[in-house]
Amino acid sequence: MKLTFKQLVYSFTLFSIILLTYRIIKSDGLSYIFLSWNLFLAFIPWWISNYLKQRESIQLKHLPLIGLWLLFIPNSPYILTDLFHLKPRLYLPLWFDLVLVLSFALIGMIVFFNSLKDMLLILKSLVSPILFTLLTPIVFWLISFGLYLGRYLRFNSWNVVNHPFQLIRQSYGILFEKDTIGFTLIFSVFMWFLYYITMSMRQNENA
Repeated sequence: MKLTFKQLVYSFTLFSIILLTYRIIKSDGLSYIFLSWNLFLAFIPWWISNYLKQRESIQLKHLPLIGLWLLFIPNSPYILTDLFHLKPRLYLPLWFDLVLVLSFALIGMIVFFNSLKDMLLILKSLVSPILFTLLTPIVFWLISFGLYLGRYLRFNSWNVVNHPFQLIRQSYGILFEKDTIGFTLIFSVFMWFLYYITMSMRQNENA
């Protein structure tokens, strides 16, 4: 029996949850429980894009969902930065934690690429080719900047609602700092390469 893409993603998620559950039981601690919450946040933009791509056309009433997608999409690749938490432990080998974190991170990247593909196709259908070419790198930059805000300034997606002025003020304050520029530039190029290599692989398989 051949599994669908969604079935594979949810099966991989179940595997990751089992690993996390074993770790919690084995270590008698919740040090990596945040992975489950981060993965839930990573699924939100994927669920939104899956809904939008099934619509016959994108209308004004869908704009709030597109905005919500842009707000939450940095959560999908964000789990990659959870690799920062890796360190040797007494109760479990380091390789186990590596597989655990990578499993969650890879699921996040898989749904990220799939969601981004769908939303870029939607964007392509709404704007001219020239405008699409100009907007695409901006999308990657916005995602990278959202990653930076989440990892280093500890902002969450919902802070747009409960702390909007603080978010705007601090975002502007660090926008032109060297670390911010370096992080967003390098991560944008990193995600751009991964995305287009992944899309190229899929096209070769379908050729």
